[in-house]
Amino acid sequence: MAKRGFSLIEVIMVILIAGILAIFLASDLSSSLSTAKLSAAQFKVKSDIIYAQNLAVTQQVNHGVIFDPSLETYSVYSQTTGNIVNNPLTGAAFTVNFNTDSDLRGVDIVSANFGAPSINRVEFDSFGTPSNGAVALPADGTVDLGYSGLSAVVRVTKNTGMVE
Repeated sequence: MAKRGFSLIEVIMVILIAGILAIFLASDLSSSLSTAKLSAAQFKVKSDIIYAQNLAVTQQVNHGVIFDPSLETYSVYSQTTGNIVNNPLTGAAFTVNFNTDSDLRGVDIVSANFGAPSINRVEFDSFGTPSNGAVALPADGTVDLGYSGLSAVVRVTKNTGMVE
C-alpha cells in the first residue's frame, strides 16, 4: 500500500504561487483603497457645496464655501466669510479639516479656483446662482483634490451652479 500525500517540492510550489498572487492582490487592493478615499473626499466636498447652495435658496440669503488649500480646510458660511454656519450633524462650526478628519487625512486640497487663482470661494445667491463673492463666475469654478498620485476635480458650473 503506497503512502498518499504531497512531496516537499509540491508544497513549496503551492506556497510560492500563493505568495505571488498575494503580492498582486495587495498592490491592487492598495490602489483601490486610494481611489476610494479620494472619491469619498470628492463626494464630501461636492455635498457641502450643494448644502451651501441649498441654504442660500431656502433661507434667501447668500451662502458659500471658502477654501484654504494651505491649511487643507474649507468652511460653509452665511453672508460673510467670517460668519461660519453650524454643521447640522455636530452643532459645531461647519469647518472641514482634511488634516484632522480621519476619513480625509492624507487627501490634499491642491487648489480652489473660482475666477482667478487668488479667489478661493464660491458663493450662491437666493436663486442658487454661483459667484466668487463679488461677481458672477466668469468660468466654471474648480476644487482640485489629490491623494497618492491620483487627482479629482469638483466643478461648479457657471450660470447654473450645478456641482459635478
